[in-house]
Amino acid sequence: MSGELGSRRFLVRPPEPAPEMLLSLPSSSIYLGKTLLLHVPFFWNPKKLVNPHICICGITGSGKSYLIKSFITRARLIFGARALILDWAGEYSEWVRLAGGKVVSFGKDGLNLLDLGGSTAHARTRQVVESLEMLTDLQSFPKQRRLTEDAIEQAFLSMGLKLHQPMRRKKRQPTLEQVHAILKKNSSRDPEAAEAARRIRTLLLSSGKSFCSTTIGMNDLLSGLVCVDLHSLPTESLRSLAGLSILQFVKEKMRNEPYRPEGGVSLFVVVDEAWKIAADERSDVISIVREGRKYGFGIIVASQNPTDVHKSIFSNAGTTFLFRLTLSSEREYVRSSLTYSDYYEEISHGMGVGTALVHLEMAQPLRCPRNFILEKVDGEPLMRLARIRGGRMDVEIEKDELGRRLLSLGLSDRKSSEILSEFERSSFSLEAERFSSLLESAGATRASVLSFLRELGASEKDLLGVYSASRPGRHQGGEAMLRLKKNNLRKNKSKGGGERA
Repeated sequence: MSGELGSRRFLVRPPEPAPEMLLSLPSSSIYLGKTLLLHVPFFWNPKKLVNPHICICGITGSGKSYLIKSFITRARLIFGARALILDWAGEYSEWVRLAGGKVVSFGKDGLNLLDLGGSTAHARTRQVVESLEMLTDLQSFPKQRRLTEDAIEQAFLSMGLKLHQPMRRKKRQPTLEQVHAILKKNSSRDPEAAEAARRIRTLLLSSGKSFCSTTIGMNDLLSGLVCVDLHSLPTESLRSLAGLSILQFVKEKMRNEPYRPEGGVSLFVVVDEAWKIAADERSDVISIVREGRKYGFGIIVASQNPTDVHKSIFSNAGTTFLFRLTLSSEREYVRSSLTYSDYYEEISHGMGVGTALVHLEMAQPLRCPRNFILEKVDGEPLMRLARIRGGRMDVEIEKDELGRRLLSLGLSDRKSSEILSEFERSSFSLEAERFSSLLESAGATRASVLSFLRELGASEKDLLGVYSASRPGRHQGGEAMLRLKKNNLRKNKSKGGGERA
């Protein structure tokens, strides 16, 4: 009887990894959510994976950025890991500032593409030329490529730098302007040099001063939580050129780090929507994916379209998160790289925001599924400060706390939400006069509004400044100011200062 039941196996474990793959000590791993079927908590542990690299794909609004921000926040707390974010769309700048990090903005800051950054002049020349090949049509013109390479090397030699030796002491380094000058000088006798000079000139003109001198400290980029905001550069090619150059510096820095056999992670590099450099096998994204684990470097590549991510990244990433994908061609591209079953393909059609198919490549081979559905990313709520300004008043309060206080003031949930939405539309900063008007429109009395502002930290002088700045008659500003003056007179008289008042 028992043998017959055992052979039929009418109880079958759902297609999820074994709990020992997903569970780890919270002090040495990052909690991200629970599995859809068995609700097993998933703790991301780099020591259990072949490498710490992560690939994330999904349509806009599916949860990619929320996952990245939550992951980096917890990685800083648990591992003490640094993070460098190459931000193509300007999406992370505000969050990094709120998190106490540093934002580097192109336009204000610059990067000399010929800055050695610990490399040799010969290696840097090759890197710059390869970048131009990836992002322009230089590869189609072999002679122009050779002339550009020669001009870059001449620029290094003119500054007294050796081509095959690292820079021993600090020296001035050449810029693209000098390369352009060398090519232009040769253009009178060689039309190919003229075309190469035109290409460099176009690059200089379109980028402004962004690629002329280095004001970005390379060591500062790797010092903590840093966001490099590239969205002010006018074209995708210029953003990719800046991103490639920074990745080249990161790669050189990585190779100078000691070998880390324990498998810890000291730095995460986030590359989000960088399709021009994520799809090319010559990119340093691929180099970091292949070598980063040895040096404690992890890379997080995110994209709306998985076909913009080279298959080498899918095949070498230790963890892959697939949020909702609308096109069947995109799902087939991913499926051909990760080889998951029809069961996951069917579920992926109806995944909501924050739900993702997760694929793990474990360091130790186990006879169990490597895929599972993460029910929802259980991330970190972003603390936002609401600011109320006007006159001399300038007070800040955390958004959720402001919502609770609005409810305690007697406002309905709907009215409170409307006021908080007004803060969001105004970048979380409102004039005190406007804020008072919204409270009164929601049903609060003038006296309760004044009391509410005092509770938030506004002084009597602050309130006087706000209402004295109002136009006569607006929000009964004159009456409020008289009421405040009377209150001050009574206070002064009670302190024995009636005559002075």
